[in-house]
Amino acid sequence: MGEATYTDKMGVKHVLVILTGIMITLGCSALVFSTWSAFQAVVPEVLGVETATWAFYVTVLYFVEALSAPFIGRLFAKYDIRVVLSASAILVGGGFLLISVFKSMWVFYIAGAMMGLAEVGLLWLAVPALCNSWFNQKAGTIQGLCMAFTGIGGALWLQVFNALYASGNGMDVWSIYMVWGLIALVTSLPFTIFCIRKTPQEAGVLPYGRPSVATGGKAVGISASKAMKSPVFYAVFLFAGIINLLTIVAQQFPSYTKSLTDVTFDALAVGVMMSTVMMVAQAVCKLALGVSADKSPKISFFAAFATGVIGVLLVWFGTGSEIMLYAGSAVYGFFFASCVVLVPIVVRQIFGTREYTDIYSRISLFVNLLGGLGSTIWAFIGGSFGYPAVFTVALVLLVVVLLLGMYSFANAKSVQKEWTE
Repeated sequence: MGEATYTDKMGVKHVLVILTGIMITLGCSALVFSTWSAFQAVVPEVLGVETATWAFYVTVLYFVEALSAPFIGRLFAKYDIRVVLSASAILVGGGFLLISVFKSMWVFYIAGAMMGLAEVGLLWLAVPALCNSWFNQKAGTIQGLCMAFTGIGGALWLQVFNALYASGNGMDVWSIYMVWGLIALVTSLPFTIFCIRKTPQEAGVLPYGRPSVATGGKAVGISASKAMKSPVFYAVFLFAGIINLLTIVAQQFPSYTKSLTDVTFDALAVGVMMSTVMMVAQAVCKLALGVSADKSPKISFFAAFATGVIGVLLVWFGTGSEIMLYAGSAVYGFFFASCVVLVPIVVRQIFGTREYTDIYSRISLFVNLLGGLGSTIWAFIGGSFGYPAVFTVALVLLVVVLLLGMYSFANAKSVQKEWTE
């Protein structure tokens, strides 16, 4: 009998890793990405600035994410993951606290840069990296579960915001930012410091589940330098970024419904509800997509493409019925989930785990770059050419994603042949 390289039991330390993934997405990531729209309705007026001027800090956040992704990926590979994630959590909490203290426009840009630097690790790298190290099986399911809490957290914190701001207890937005900073720290640091290690071996346990290939328990895959010489890398690079660009179409739903004429419902209220429905749906769909991707990433990819197309068509042509619009938003939630759940699973399947964080961090550079440009791109198309143009471009880009994905899966074996320990 050779040395055991896996365990079929889910131990306490495995559960703590899952709990850490849940808490950093529920706290730091959801607070940053899922609540800024609520502040947008209040803060620009308080500061006396244009909404676009204030919202530019979100663009700064995305651009810093994009530019720092390869650097943070190398930190993940080289240093203790507890240090990297704890420092990231402090940057998020500190950014919110700085805003609460200085109450000026310039500090939003500094805080946006801090949060962008932090979220590379907290949202894009931590959960996939930990799942790849700790779980030989059910990694996609666990990843989907953890990522679902960005949506769950968004729904939760938006309700907290409404309760604090509208409760009549005198809490202003600056006090809420302070609360946000404290929540970010409390929901993350106890877990990033005490509950995880980079690998199960460091914690004195074994990965959960039998390896899918005979690896001897070691990480196998292609090096980042070799991956970047492969056309498959650039196909994945492109379709991952385009998927993130397409998810931002959902942010246009309220503006889209507001532009509708001759409808029998409150157009703006329906648009806001569509965004809410999509947020809840994508939380559920992240778990469902993780489960399905564990069985077949390829089938899950085609399913995500189909739901993207169906969702766009329902929203575009379903204006005669509120139910059709809500259904379109919910269906689009499955495609929305593919950005943070399916893409990292596809990267792992094609390129392996040997230098996964380095490879995936380079891909996330383009993902975040298009994320930073997305709102501006779609708003420009909608404002200049109308929303039929938005949906037409979205459908064309979905086809591009399909073709790039089909090419990547068809040529995956040529990359896998070069895997080494």
